[in-house]
Formats: sequence, C-alpha cells, structure tokens
Amino acid sequence: MEKVKVKEWSLGYIIEHWTRVVSIGVLIFTGLYIHWPFMAGGPESFLMAWMRFFHFVASYALVLGLVVRIYMAFRSTFDSDWRDFGIIRNLKNIPDVLGYYLFIKGTHKEYRKYNPLQALSYLAIGFMIIFTALTGGAMYHGRVFGLIAAPDSFQWVNMFLGGESITRTLHYFAMWFFIIFVGIHVYMALMITLVNKDSTMSSIFTGYKMKQQNK
Repeated sequence: MEKVKVKEWSLGYIIEHWTRVVSIGVLIFTGLYIHWPFMAGGPESFLMAWMRFFHFVASYALVLGLVVRIYMAFRSTFDSDWRDFGIIRNLKNIPDVLGYYLFIKGTHKEYRKYNPLQALSYLAIGFMIIFTALTGGAMYHGRVFGLIAAPDSFQWVNMFLGGESITRTLHYFAMWFFIIFVGIHVYMALMITLVNKDSTMSSIFTGYKMKQQNK
C-alpha cells in the first residue's frame, strides 16, 4: 500500500480549530492572572481590567466557535461528522485503542476520522466549554470598561452548585482540565505523526493528511 495526500480538514474546520486554540490560550493566561496577579498592578489595576476584558472576549469567541462546530457537525457540506461522536459505540471501542496507546498491541482498528478516545475527549471538551462559560458568567459582577455585563440569570448556577465559592473552585479546576487536555492532545498528535508518518501535525495547517491506499 502507498500513501496518498487526502484532504482531511476544510478551511472552516481549520479556522474553527485555531479560533479555539487562541481562545483557550488567552483564557488560560488571563485566568491565571485574574486568580493570581503575577505582574505589577494588583486586583484593582488597569492591567487587571484589561485581563478581564480579554478573558471575556476570549470566552465569547470560544462559545461562538463551539456553536459553529456543532453546526458544521450536522450541516457541513465538506464533512458532517456528528455520527463520529456516538458515545456508546466509542465506549465499546476504547479497549482497542487504549491497548495500542499503552503499547500492548501493535495496531488498532481503522476509524473514519477520530478514534474512540479522540471522539470522547472532543465531546468532553464541548461540555467543558459550556460548563466554564456558565460558571464564569455566574462569578462575574459589574462591567469591564463599561462594555460587558453578565446577566443575573447566571446566578442559578451558583445556587445549583452550592454557592459562588464552589463555582469559583470548579471554574479554576476546569482551567486545569483544559491545560492537561492541550498537553495530551499535542503529545498524541506528535506521537501519531512520528509513528505513522501521516502529517497529522501539519494537517491542521494545510488541511491535508497522508493516508494509506490500496494499489
């Protein structure tokens, strides 16, 4: 079998992916600063106001990206891939892929675009985006530069979780979920690229991936 270049991602998927990457990066950096102001200024400084502003701009971009991604999953003319995220089917196939990643077996089944671990982790990311948006809105009070205000309707989140202090803690741990996910995601993409030599890493820039094809 020889490898041929196959279009894996359309421009829409590439833009959505990098919008998510930039948004998460900004959210992590600004979130850490809001939690612990490690540069000159302090909690009431002008710098803090900017950090909060970019934090909320990035959160809106992340949520909007998720909405666009859900729409593409069902309506994309390039690849409507919603069927790839079936929970029961992916759970059944986890042992197959996990055995491969743990070096217990040399190969795994062929999957269309995402293997079960990828599909379930991406699905979890979608739910975590919603969770962090809700908890972030529930914690927010007032305005940033007089431009952005969080509606009081988010206060039901605090009531449901048991108070704002619990909401804040869960929001903070959600940030670490994203940090850990990004680290694992980059590592796995790099490992697959080196092992399979299929241009997985570069495909999210170019849109093309190398796949085996029967002669």
